[in-house]
Amino acid sequence: MKRIYKDHAERQGAYRQRQKEKQEAAAEEADEKAQCVALDLRFFGESAFDHNAETAKEEIQIHRSFLRALGQPDVQQNETLRQLGKRTWDALLNAERIGIDKWPVHLRDSYKSGYDVWIPMFDPKTQDFQGWHGYSVRGAMKPDWFETHWTAPKDCTGDEIISIEDLPALPMKTKKLELKQSESKPKTIEPPVPSTQQILLDARVRLSEQLRDL
Repeated sequence: MKRIYKDHAERQGAYRQRQKEKQEAAAEEADEKAQCVALDLRFFGESAFDHNAETAKEEIQIHRSFLRALGQPDVQQNETLRQLGKRTWDALLNAERIGIDKWPVHLRDSYKSGYDVWIPMFDPKTQDFQGWHGYSVRGAMKPDWFETHWTAPKDCTGDEIISIEDLPALPMKTKKLELKQSESKPKTIEPPVPSTQQILLDARVRLSEQLRDL
């Protein structure tokens, strides 16, 4: 329904408010993107922020990292990249300790009522999911989402069997350092020693008060 304004000034005020909200939203989006770039956060199948894996080796490695963070098995015997990618995607959708499963119940239930899913981004430094930044993937819960959207890197078809013997070791997992409070007792601050001049001045003040009370 189109809003009716009482005069031109009200219309202009509403327009400025809309422009302000758009600018604030754009600034917030730019700030979030800058943080993702700085942390080099990854989404499904990415070898760098907002950059899809270009080789089978790159994509296999990121899928393996995702699976490890999700508590899932590494590459299986006779598994192909296509199968590995599908298994990783299914693990993401079914994960119970990341993404929307960590939201309050009333928000989680309302969000899961449709096919859209929010998936957190992956931090390659900690080798775990970041938890704050992520993507809302439209239609992700539809059974054919992976087959519709996934494409193999240029150097393979995705149906070649992965050589488990040739897989490199995964990066070490790291944890954020937590600052520990000092267990030492706080130092007692001693009062400053008064100077001779201050002592004489205090004595004169006390003597004057005593004479005044006589």
